[in-house]
Amino acid sequence: MPISLMPALARHDVERIHEHSLELLERVGIDYQTPRALEILEQAGCPVDYDRTWASLPRDVVEWALQRAPRVVRLGARDPGRDVVLDGRRPHHTTSNEAVRAIDLETGWLRDSTSEDLRRALLFSDALDRIEIVNTAVAATDVPLHVRTIKHCAMAFAQTSKHVRASIIHAEEVRFVAEMARAAAGGDRAGPIFSVVDGLVSPLMHDGRMTEACIELARLEVPILVYPMPLAGATSPVTLGGTILQHNAEFLSGLVLFQLVNSGTPIIYGTGACQLDMNTGGFGGSADGYGAMLALCDLARYYNLPVNLCGLSTASASLDAQYGHEATVAGLLSVLAGADEIYSMGLLDSAQTLSLEKMVLDNHLTRRIETMVGTIPVDEGHLQAELIERVGIGGHYLTQRETRDYTVSEYVPVWPPAGETMLGIVHEEALDILHNHLPPPLPAGAADKIEEILAEADRELAPK
Repeated sequence: MPISLMPALARHDVERIHEHSLELLERVGIDYQTPRALEILEQAGCPVDYDRTWASLPRDVVEWALQRAPRVVRLGARDPGRDVVLDGRRPHHTTSNEAVRAIDLETGWLRDSTSEDLRRALLFSDALDRIEIVNTAVAATDVPLHVRTIKHCAMAFAQTSKHVRASIIHAEEVRFVAEMARAAAGGDRAGPIFSVVDGLVSPLMHDGRMTEACIELARLEVPILVYPMPLAGATSPVTLGGTILQHNAEFLSGLVLFQLVNSGTPIIYGTGACQLDMNTGGFGGSADGYGAMLALCDLARYYNLPVNLCGLSTASASLDAQYGHEATVAGLLSVLAGADEIYSMGLLDSAQTLSLEKMVLDNHLTRRIETMVGTIPVDEGHLQAELIERVGIGGHYLTQRETRDYTVSEYVPVWPPAGETMLGIVHEEALDILHNHLPPPLPAGAADKIEEILAEADRELAPK
């Protein structure tokens, strides 16, 4: 069987965190930052205070919601053959979303990201086989803010036939994105071909505008990655145990709301907890943070929910030794923990900078990690006991038929090949994708329909 990790938390520790989470949600409550959430919660019997946009979540409501969220989540794609099923059997890799800088592939210069950088990131996401969920990886800063999110989604639906993930900031944007998705799918898909991220504001708050958008998306049965982002020592307790507890309570507050909106809404457990670097005041990436990530994975498993972990991430701004260390450690741990999704292919500098070369290198690294932890076949054909007996003492296997057959079918070559450099290979592969990969064509008429929707959104959402 494949290699896996022991749980980071004992069962009784998970249950303790769950109990304290229920107490916090009922006694301290959550600031949802929007009355639209309070209206839904009040109808379910939750105490609310509209002046504070606050709600208390009784234990029975939380437990009810946990029973409604599905364990298996299907992430549809406009090509049904590229659907992703989050069922705990294997991890699925994705980029992160909306970095603000990009490294130019041809010049190596670092600059603010543009719509061309987003186009390239989406093209590479479509081309690379280990990326199965396509995030809008960089912000198109050359596009006006009022239509930027919708432009991101329009480009994603056009550049890939894989599942698309985005952050939708305003409820007014939902209609346009949903209409574009239907056009891109050609009317052949029963469910949505995109999912969204709901980013929470620690401690114990929601982003009101994003929450309103996710309420509308839950009504459309769009899968939601609920993503708390507590910062240990700043917006959550400095102890990892305290940050894990607060993170879990924040996650549950999102799950409850969206199940009340539409029972059975697909929810993914996001694990955005991080540490404050006490020396610099920036985001930290210390070793114990990996343990917190694994503990949150245990909580997701306790709730029988799919989980997203942040692997292949790095604080480094270049493809150096630090990148290699951090991406390999985080990526390997996420796979061993049994994550359903693994974030951050292609992003440097704590997910702030897009590197197309990193996308290609991460694709290679992901393949190698999968090989490391994969099942080793020990059936009779692979044990080759008869061959060992036939060759006998002091013989060799190079000329044996079995050596030839299994080399053709199963041999894992050394990478990078002798005489070549890793960075040289990925640069050439990146150029090849850029110049030769073609995005899958949209259904007839879909491109024009998407442009019409984009133009309508530009007119309706422009500042008056």
